[in-house]
Amino acid sequence: MFLRKAKPQTRDALDAVLFNWTEHDEFTVRDLLNGGVAIIGRSGSGKTSSSGKILGRSIVRHGNSGGLILSAKPDDLSMWEGIFREAGREGDLIVFNPESGRRFNILNYVMQCFGHTREITKVITTIGETLRSADADATENADFWSKEQERMIYNAVEVVKLATGTVHAPHLQRFITGAAHSPEQLKSEEWRKDFHCELMRRATDKSKSPMEEHDFAQAADYWLSELPTMADKTRSSITTGVMGILHVFNTGIVRELMSTATNVSPDDMFAGKWIIVDMPPSEWGDIGLFVAAAWKYITQRRNLRRDARSGDAINVIWCDEAQQFVNSHDSRYLAQCRSHLGCMVYLTQSLHSYYATLHGESGRHQADALLANAGHKVLHALGDVQTAEWASGLIGKSLQTFTGGSMAPVMDVWEELAGKSQYTGNFSQHYELILQNNVFLNGLRTGGHANGLICDAIVIRSGEPFRWGGNYLRVAFSQR
Repeated sequence: MFLRKAKPQTRDALDAVLFNWTEHDEFTVRDLLNGGVAIIGRSGSGKTSSSGKILGRSIVRHGNSGGLILSAKPDDLSMWEGIFREAGREGDLIVFNPESGRRFNILNYVMQCFGHTREITKVITTIGETLRSADADATENADFWSKEQERMIYNAVEVVKLATGTVHAPHLQRFITGAAHSPEQLKSEEWRKDFHCELMRRATDKSKSPMEEHDFAQAADYWLSELPTMADKTRSSITTGVMGILHVFNTGIVRELMSTATNVSPDDMFAGKWIIVDMPPSEWGDIGLFVAAAWKYITQRRNLRRDARSGDAINVIWCDEAQQFVNSHDSRYLAQCRSHLGCMVYLTQSLHSYYATLHGESGRHQADALLANAGHKVLHALGDVQTAEWASGLIGKSLQTFTGGSMAPVMDVWEELAGKSQYTGNFSQHYELILQNNVFLNGLRTGGHANGLICDAIVIRSGEPFRWGGNYLRVAFSQR
């Protein structure tokens, strides 16, 4: 079946139709906000050029929309510029890259919007997750080091915030680098004149609330007692992890883009603008991952703080090759964002793409939770059995009847000629998969001129059946 353009109707704002799956099955803004859309298909299945493009066009055509687009490939920018041009919204697309002149001081923004030490710490550590996701050796044991790195960052943020009134990544790096490594160093006159000690004095002298007094006492004990007596290997391992994150913050293009001025922020999205982070990791490597992760997490946190009301712009986070950008916060965001008019659209190749990024058993649960929260799942041609089994399981089983029979050996040729059959029939019923795994692995068209620029997919909807009574549809998308 081919997608038909939705007919304009007068409805509640959330019931506005973005497009139709079939003549009788609509996809509305309310459907989009119900956890967003997960699009899955092997490389070359046509997910980006067919269902992805159609969904993107439909959302942009909905004028009361804003959001964040994370570029995965160098040609993504031109595709999205074309989509906005078609919708007559060229002025609503803001490009964020080194050449655009756009800047976003992320820690200063978080300080102004939230102000809490815990929130600033979470920003830094969550961004760091994206950088660590490429570490193939990561295991559950890495959780200990992650927590210790988070504790170091938290205690540094608490002191720097009290001492300076704000939080800048260069100050954090300089403060941590100058920490005493031994009880003897604490007595050194040279160390007492250094930046670290100076900030400790300023924070001590600062007028503080009772809560700030308590938190600073904890931080002071960490820097002046616990850290100097910590085993060298343990301390250096924690510090190395923290410096790995702050180094990216404080050097080169990232420092210029994310640690200087601010002339664009997530607030622009809530006014109906779209921001595309045009720094695909295939071209920019860890720098692109870092900037994209920063934008995604801050957009999520800011949207959850938004008091969204009827008529406000919906907020969409769009991630192609989503396995590059996914982190532990995504599943939690999807579980909460609907009431804040937020959602995500994420495209990837398989379950394994997420499992490889979110390491360990807890990572698998986070990936499963992420996909479970998607209200609609669009399955193109798949390339592995496990993802196909998962997709078949989402559709479920039905009670099916099976017939069989057997023929007894012929004992008398005259009885056979007389038509006296020795056939015995039997019937059985049991539950079987409605769609077998093979349906997702073979037979779905993957676009290109050989297939008339048509890509097949199976759409699965959670919680509510389609008009025909089942929870899935077989749909054809055009790449034109």
